[in-house]
Parts: sequence; structure tokens; C-alpha cells
Amino acid sequence: MNESSDSVYPDFLRSGLGKLNLLDTRQELLALFSALEHFRHDLHSQDSAPGVLNMSCRYVAGLNLFRTMGFWLVNPTDLGFELSLAEPVENGAALQEVIDGQIKAGRFAVALRQSTPAFFLVGNGESSERGVLHAMALSSQVVGMFCGLLRGEVAPAQEVAFSLLSVLLGASADALTTLRKTRQLTSQIETLQSLLPLCAWCKKVRNDSGYWEQIEKYITANSATKITHGICPDCRNKFLQTIPSH
Repeated sequence: MNESSDSVYPDFLRSGLGKLNLLDTRQELLALFSALEHFRHDLHSQDSAPGVLNMSCRYVAGLNLFRTMGFWLVNPTDLGFELSLAEPVENGAALQEVIDGQIKAGRFAVALRQSTPAFFLVGNGESSERGVLHAMALSSQVVGMFCGLLRGEVAPAQEVAFSLLSVLLGASADALTTLRKTRQLTSQIETLQSLLPLCAWCKKVRNDSGYWEQIEKYITANSATKITHGICPDCRNKFLQTIPSH
């Protein structure tokens, strides 16, 4: 990964350092940066998208901002957003209704175009509550969307917490993108390794040592397949044509 172009941390240093001074002591500030580095390491130690999202959820929960939250990932096939993780799990259906409402209201599209939290209201009157949409993106590539419904009480250092939310979700997008690229590269390598050099004339196969051998011998040596011989209809007709008629 190119740290200078893809990492979210330089942007965080430029935009968030002033707000982090609200933490008062240098010791707390250093502890916070240490936690962020641990978070990034924890993300890249995961070998699946669910693993990355579960780790992200644990850290975002530590901000103490949300009573419930969900992560939607982009489906590469149809580019739609699919709910991949809800916390608590039983709130998944309700969160999907919230997202559907925000899509209809146009706020979902607005959130996709910005790198900061997009706030919205759910419900009316005294029963209304505040929610947050935040794109999970690396540069201009969006890999998902986060949605969280805020707690009723104000979290300590809330302004700092929202800055950290942007950092955490940016790092999550980074890990998911890296994981996807790694899988694509692995698939390409496996495809290349599965190519079998076959002589176009004699049909011999070049083995891993560079020697050419009969395809039957190669298949038997490199798989559990046993070769039996027969004759196909085309070859049978050709053979019969070579037999003189009496």
C-alpha cells in the first residue's frame, strides 16, 4: 500500500489535530494515536470482510456515540449496497428501513459525496432521534456506507469523537480495498498457474520441469484421474475410410 496516497492518517493530522487538543494532556493524546495504530494493525490482520467489519464495529462502539449501527458494503456485481453487519444484530431490519428512507430522501446520495458525517432525523416530534450517515471510502472509491443512530445523551468530547469516526471508517475502507486487491491478485496468480502448455501438433504437455510428455502420463502423475482409451466417432470414421473395400 502506498502510505503517502492511500493512508487516512495524514489527512487526520491536518484536520483533526486541533480538535484533539481538547483532550487536555499530552499523555492522553499519545495514547489515542497509539490506539489508532493498533486499530490499523488489527484491521489488516483480518483475512475477510466480515472480520474487518467486526473489528471496525468494536472500535466505533468505543466512541460511545451510537445506540445501534450498521455497515453496508458495495456489491461489485450490481453496485448496490448490502447490509453486512448490524449491531445489535436484531436491529438490522430497522436499520435497513432507515437507510431506505434516507435513500428516498436523497441524503444517502449526499453522504456518498462527502468525507464527513451527514446528520439526519428519524421520526417526528419528541420521538425523533438523530442519525449519522458516513461513506466508507478511499480517495474517490466508495466501498460502503456506515449508519448509526445516536444515543440520547451527549458523549464526552463529541466533536473529537466524530473526527475519530471519520478516521476509523477511512481505515476500514483502506483495509477492505487492500483485502479485495489481494484476493483479485491471488485469483489471477491461480489462473496463471492453472494454464497448461500443450503442443499444438503432437499434444504433448510441458511439465513443471520443462520436459514434454504425453498428456496421459501428465494427467495420471498430477491428479487422481485414471486414463482409459477409446475412439471418438470422428476418428472411427476416419479410420474406417482408410480400410480398403473388397
